[in-house]
Amino acid sequence: MKWDGAVTFADYWLGYIGQADQTAAHAHVAIQLCIGLHQDISVAFGSRILTAPGVLIGPAVDHRALPNPGRVAFLYCYPDAPLGRALKGLLDDSGTAAVSSDLVDCVRHASSFNDAVAALQLKLVARDSFDPRLADALHLLRQDCAGIGAVSRAAHAVGLSSPRLRFFATRQLGVPLSQWIIWRKLERACHALAHGASLSDAALTGGFADQAHLTRMTRRMVGLSPGRVATVLRNTSDSFKNQPC
Repeated sequence: MKWDGAVTFADYWLGYIGQADQTAAHAHVAIQLCIGLHQDISVAFGSRILTAPGVLIGPAVDHRALPNPGRVAFLYCYPDAPLGRALKGLLDDSGTAAVSSDLVDCVRHASSFNDAVAALQLKLVARDSFDPRLADALHLLRQDCAGIGAVSRAAHAVGLSSPRLRFFATRQLGVPLSQWIIWRKLERACHALAHGASLSDAALTGGFADQAHLTRMTRRMVGLSPGRVATVLRNTSDSFKNQPC
């Protein structure tokens, strides 16, 4: 991949290529694939540092990026996406893994993130046992923007109670449904930031209580301030700037 310092967005994943900022410790909903494009990459998990050509990070795993000498590619996959579920299956008991060379090559030899994702899917994705009711409910929540009462509406539509839907989500996604919803809110806020919105307007677009709430969640799930995230997002590919729900 030749382009640099920008974000590519798709329905169930987003990718970043460029220099890696050192981040504060954080954890998020996505399964994150980190690839050093020309050298090994290092990620810290508490006092443990994992260095490899590629590092895989599971949902809800505290980590922080370390400065790397060259360009990196970060791919964030939703845990409800087929590729996200396939990557999640590669994690060890710590929720992390060094990535095999063939998967690293899928990214290093691709001309775009779309090509990289297609290559990864070809190698990894097969039919699995993801509960179709949960898949349908998450699809409804995406359309509903996770507004007030959205979980109850989605649960009712697929024939589940709200507690049962939340149980299935935690078991199959690896994170509580509430965290998946916050990640979706961050996604909408990030789209607004990419379009030049102020932090307060982005918080409103995302569905956060206020700018302070957005700041807390951004630091918790991304490890950066919203201002730094906005700087990166305003140098994005056009694919990211198509405003979602």
